[in-house]
Amino acid sequence: MKYHLLFFLFLLVNCFSTAQSNTNDFWNEELENSSDIIKPNTLSTHPFGIYISRLNHNFNVRNTEKYSFSFEVSSGNVMLPYVKAYELTDPVDRENSKNQPWHTREYSFDLNKVPSKIKEFEADGVIRSYRFNFALPITIHHELNFSLRANSLDRGKYPFSVFTSDESIEWFHRNIAGGKDPFSRYYYGINKAGISYKDENGKILKMDNNNFTIPGVDINYTYYPKLEMNEKHHIYLNFGAQLGINTSKYNPAADFGISSSIIKKMIIKDKNILSFGLSAGVLRQHIFEYGDGVNLSNQDFLCSFEGLINYKVKLRNSNHISYGINYNFQNSYNKKKDIDYIVLTGQRINTHWQKTISHLYEDVEGWSAIFTYSTKRFSYFAYLREDLNLDNAPDLQTGIGVKMSIKKS
Repeated sequence: MKYHLLFFLFLLVNCFSTAQSNTNDFWNEELENSSDIIKPNTLSTHPFGIYISRLNHNFNVRNTEKYSFSFEVSSGNVMLPYVKAYELTDPVDRENSKNQPWHTREYSFDLNKVPSKIKEFEADGVIRSYRFNFALPITIHHELNFSLRANSLDRGKYPFSVFTSDESIEWFHRNIAGGKDPFSRYYYGINKAGISYKDENGKILKMDNNNFTIPGVDINYTYYPKLEMNEKHHIYLNFGAQLGINTSKYNPAADFGISSSIIKKMIIKDKNILSFGLSAGVLRQHIFEYGDGVNLSNQDFLCSFEGLINYKVKLRNSNHISYGINYNFQNSYNKKKDIDYIVLTGQRINTHWQKTISHLYEDVEGWSAIFTYSTKRFSYFAYLREDLNLDNAPDLQTGIGVKMSIKKS
């Protein structure tokens, strides 16, 4: 429903921009020169997702004539109490489980005897994601981008976690929305850090406080075709391909993805630019495997979709300020149908206790508000991301970054 609404808004914007077809060469050049949309990596700092090469969609309309380097840091607060899951393997048990609500299954089976595959998962702390990017323009229509992924885990104390610390989030719950300790952070203990997951084969993923890891690199290629509708209607397309090389012992495999975006641009008040974009892609996991890792996802394909509204304001000194709203969607890490055959056990402290594992069978969604200030050479950006599904993987996420451009000699 959300992405249908975004598509409708895209059509509505196009209908209200008929004057764009008559813009003169000056404004065509202005749109071309302002083609760069600084969209940070708003992918969730998910305990599994950080080890997978996920698609980060591109909303630029053409290549620039400059090399660019960027560095960004994201911080997301994760709160997933211990849950143990039994995936039933006997056909009769599976049929009985399918016909029961999830919260009664624990009392319907003797879990010490029933044939099953067992998973255990818990995660707490602030996951930080670090991205080092280098964009290499080949021609005006072709671009390569190299990205190094790194991650760390810590307790999220001040001053490094102003918004994503346990104290800040619980202050918001107590004083604005949610009530007192709705997710039992104080019950389990605040300012803790640790991730532990055991898959059905007994293989373990583990991160402790202050652990740092480099889980992989991504190589992205983007093609920006020159089309008649670019100058006539200011509608642009781009096509991308991504090779993700995962280097961690938990996911020793390579992923390959493709994506495509459509972007509409409008001139507002003779100098500001409104952009509206839609993008979709699919990532094929494990096209190559070079080790035996943890089963983080049983999906062969991770499909994703993004929508972006960006408003760029031109300042008197020729610098720019941009405001953006981004919606990100990804299908679930595990096959949705499998949840029908799973028995979840854990401490029933609150109404969301089962989310630790059940969210792995649900789609991933997030909304981000983005702010950017750009000069001729530097762009500084920040964003805030919220997961409205309330699965706390992560809850609140923030990010900051800087991009530097260098004109080719």
